[in-house]
Amino acid sequence: MFDSTLTLMVQGYAWLPDRRRRSGGRPVACRLMGKRAVAIHGPEAVRFFYDESHVERRGALPGPLLDTLFGRGAVHTLDGREHRVRKDLFMSLLKDRDGLSSLVDHLEVQWDLARQRWSGRGRLVLFDEVSLILTRAVCAWSGVSLSDREAEETAGDLVAMVDGFASAGPRHLRARRARRRQEARLARRVENVRSKAEEAPEGSVLAAVAAHRDADGDLLDPRTAAVEVLNVIRPTVAVTWFFTFAAHALHRWPEHRAPLAEGDAAYARAFAHEVRRFYPFAPFIGGLAARDLRWDGHDIPAGGMVLLDLYGHNHDPQLWNDPYTFGPSRFLGREPGRDELVPQGGGDPSTNHRCPGEDVVLRILETLVPRLAALRYDVPEQNLDIPLRRVPTAPRSGFVLTPL
Repeated sequence: MFDSTLTLMVQGYAWLPDRRRRSGGRPVACRLMGKRAVAIHGPEAVRFFYDESHVERRGALPGPLLDTLFGRGAVHTLDGREHRVRKDLFMSLLKDRDGLSSLVDHLEVQWDLARQRWSGRGRLVLFDEVSLILTRAVCAWSGVSLSDREAEETAGDLVAMVDGFASAGPRHLRARRARRRQEARLARRVENVRSKAEEAPEGSVLAAVAAHRDADGDLLDPRTAAVEVLNVIRPTVAVTWFFTFAAHALHRWPEHRAPLAEGDAAYARAFAHEVRRFYPFAPFIGGLAARDLRWDGHDIPAGGMVLLDLYGHNHDPQLWNDPYTFGPSRFLGREPGRDELVPQGGGDPSTNHRCPGEDVVLRILETLVPRLAALRYDVPEQNLDIPLRRVPTAPRSGFVLTPL
């Protein structure tokens, strides 16, 4: 069996769906990074994948992914009680209604400040501007105060971590350097909070992580604590990709602007769900077989890699009516089922490895997309292609606009 790592890097999001089509919809057996792998698909596969007796995460994430996107010792690498205790930390921070309302307040303030900066500026790249808005908002909410210069540097580093995780060459090296720089800065902040040299706001991410004790009863070492602070801040700034896709959707299908600009909350929620379904974000996620497994006629040996197809799932015509049509109305009047919409994975966030920050993603989009829809701007001629070979992808131009 030939190793498919290089083919994956060349084909990007299309690699796994294409392999699945060629297999007649059956599980895809392949080899990635020298390891045997089986890719599974569909709601039952989601439930199979998130059963910890089937799939575990310890040792599953390759070093390049840890050194760019997640960080060494991150919650994503834990299983069992260790994972549940660490995950409880994130659930307490990211599922608190009052806390998310406070984040929304910061988002609104930063959007209004950005609007003032944009006045008379002419053309601007929305992707860059929104990454800075989100960085300033989430860092303020997290108790990580930043000067203007630090905010710009941090926004650049956070974007670099996400942009370079699935690449080789300069993008990947930038991501590694960005993570090292931000981990070192935040480790110092954690140490300062613990030594009382710096005060973290009560209930903030920085205060909670600095005080957190893991399953063994010990404080996290400063570097691991920094990793987990970043695992709140970085995914929040990664919503820049979804927001830029939302701008792309409003430009291609302007009929959605009016209900959003008029403040239709139900429509904003449905629009946010459809952006997350329709546009490419994570192509798949992976884990290791906890024991010898069998799925749909395929044997998966203990320690073998199990891939869960996300992009193909969200565009499967057997699961979605007209999957390549952008239609927020499919979510009007209903919330998607737990394992139905999986742009960031499936399962139960309180007990499984599902991202606990999905509510944050939705709140950001529900807050800022209506403001974008109400904004008067021109869209100059530019390259708005979204290359599926690039992971993560975005409109090539970053979405250039001129505020009016």
